[in-house]
Amino acid sequence: MLVLFLLVAPLLQVLLVNRSPWGGPDLVALAVVWLALSRGPVWGCVAGLAGGLAADVTPPADGTVGRTALVLAVTGLLAGRWREGKPSPEGRTREHNPLLVGAAGAALATLLQAGAAVALGDEPWRAALAALPWTLGWTVALGALVSAVLLRRRRSREGEPRVAMRRA
Repeated sequence: MLVLFLLVAPLLQVLLVNRSPWGGPDLVALAVVWLALSRGPVWGCVAGLAGGLAADVTPPADGTVGRTALVLAVTGLLAGRWREGKPSPEGRTREHNPLLVGAAGAALATLLQAGAAVALGDEPWRAALAALPWTLGWTVALGALVSAVLLRRRRSREGEPRVAMRRA
């Protein structure tokens, strides 16, 4: 489901979110962070690369191709690694709070994209800073909210007894 969302996120971003007068979340960044939270850092990195390239070439593409792919690949990798946590001396790994990781990953993606756009000369500072607060607010809020839903869904799956298929 999240992979499908990653595939359609650039189109939804251009067709719906970018036309909204109130701004909106960065759907591609959210899809990358949610995939990193649910599947791990490698999935997050690959999702960031694929989703970022799709976002880079989706019309009206007016920036440096590969900028969003690089930013989202780094974001997916870091969000997945941060979610995994560090192993304790007993050998058990303690996972970080997915709600916090989802919000922080969404904020990281938004800020890195604005910084990369300015650094590569695709946007002037004023244009990047003008839209940043609304996009950051929407993306972080939705990132935290859906990360909490993903956590609840994952915990309910872990608590369910597994049904084994029997041969007749």
